[in-house]
Formats: sequence, structure tokens, C-alpha cells
Amino acid sequence: MIDSDTSDLVAVVIVNWERPEDTIQCIRSVLASNYPNFEIILVDNGSGDDSIDRINRTFDKIMLIELPSNLGFTGGYNAGIKKALELSAPFIFVLNNDATINEDVIALLMNAKWDISVPKITLHDHPNIIWAAGARWRTIPPTIKMIGYKKPDGPEYDSALEIEYATGCALMIKKEVLEKITGFDPLYVNYMEDYDFSFRAREAGYSIGYVPEARVKHKVSQSLGESSPQRWRYLGRNTVLFYRNKNRFPRFTAWMVLGWIILRELVQGNAKYLPDFWSGMNEGFEISKGKA
Repeated sequence: MIDSDTSDLVAVVIVNWERPEDTIQCIRSVLASNYPNFEIILVDNGSGDDSIDRINRTFDKIMLIELPSNLGFTGGYNAGIKKALELSAPFIFVLNNDATINEDVIALLMNAKWDISVPKITLHDHPNIIWAAGARWRTIPPTIKMIGYKKPDGPEYDSALEIEYATGCALMIKKEVLEKITGFDPLYVNYMEDYDFSFRAREAGYSIGYVPEARVKHKVSQSLGESSPQRWRYLGRNTVLFYRNKNRFPRFTAWMVLGWIILRELVQGNAKYLPDFWSGMNEGFEISKGKA
């Protein structure tokens, strides 16, 4: 845990919203880290259950920030990042509460050469299956694709490399990055805030790298659920916001991506999700009009 010297301090920012058991497992994995100087900053996102009581009964050395309402991933993470910067931590490790880390993850990520470092992320219940080994830009269709998604782990995912995008499940970020690009855009609330963050970081000249030796297990979409109406609404909304942001991409790109997603889901038999996706799209276009 934290000592008096903050020159190598890592602030671990975790956000909880009504999932205390996942959060407790996550914190325990961090506490088992072999890195000696870290501070856990737990942000409770306005939970209406017994999360705070359960976490306080389990841990007595956690820095807890209680938000009065649910501000989404962006609001929760930004509150924790603000506290981390107040601590003068040179490294901020943003970690989903439905993830657990190996004991060497913090050390491996902070000692990597990149401004933002990400681990190899596998499925929690199937740790031999990749969830993300970083993410890259795909030209056709013009989308961001998680590298290795749902593929068996293997040698092709064991090489460190610079990447274009990173999922927000587990991000080791140097302080100067967050001081310059001011954390996650609160407009996104949930979903795709990490891709927006990656875009802005690279635009500002910072590097993002994949560290395969660092391993994290992820339960995936525990807060809203993979098939929840809220998730699909946010995906529609935030896809529009990401691709229509100022002059980031040609104007037709958003329509190409949206059309591809709709066609993909129809082919996969997921038409039931599309009304919520369409509702989110409309909301995104309304918001983007005001930010054009």
C-alpha cells in the first residue's frame, strides 16, 4: 500500500455500482499485488444497495468516494482520477470492478515504455480465451476492433506492440496524459468513452501499448448486461457521438458504421436489440447537432 514517497505511486481507480461482490473480488486481487506502493481509490456511483456497508466491513484501508447519484463510468472514473491527481500519483490504473488482476500486473504495466499501457485481458471463466489484446482500427468496415476477441490465447498474442485503441477495462495511464486531455468525456456516460479517450490521447501525441505478460480476467458487462436495453441504447447513441465528433471522420463514416452494425445484428438474429439501438442513434444525432 501507499508509503510517504509518491514518486512511484500507482493510484488504482475502481468504480462500483451495486455490484459489491464483484468489487470485493477485484479489490482483493489488487491487494495481492506484488507492487509495493499503490493506493486504491474506490468510487461508489450512487449505489442504492448495501455496497458501501459490505465494502467497509471487508476492507479498512480503502479510499472511498461516495457519489450522490450514478454518473456512469465516465463520471465515476473522473471522480477517482481527480483524487489520484490530488495525490500526485504519477501513474493512474483505471480498472473495471468486474475484473481481477494477476499479482504482477501493476508492475508490468507501469514499467512499460508507453504513455498508456494495457494488459492481455481474458474471459474470467475461460482464461484461455482472449477478450482483448488491445484494439485496432479496421478500414472496412471503418470500425474499432478488439484484437483477439473471443479467440483462444496463443503465441500470436504474446508480443508487445503499440496499438491504436484500448478498452477501458484496465488502463495504466501516466499522470501527464490525464493532465493534458482531462480524463474521460462525460458526454459518453457509458460505453465507447475508452475509444474516445484513446483517440484524443493519440491526437495529443501519446502512445498506447499492449503488454502481454500482464494478465487480467474480465467478467464482461456486469453493470448493464450484454443484452440490456440500456447497453444497446448507449451503443447507438455513442457510436454516433464518436464518429460525428467535430471533423474526426468524414461525415458519411457514421452512417457506414451504423448500417454495418444493423446488418450484422440482423444476420446474427439479434433484431430484438435494434429498437433500442435506433433510439440511441436518434439521441446521438440530436446531441451531435448541438456540438457540430
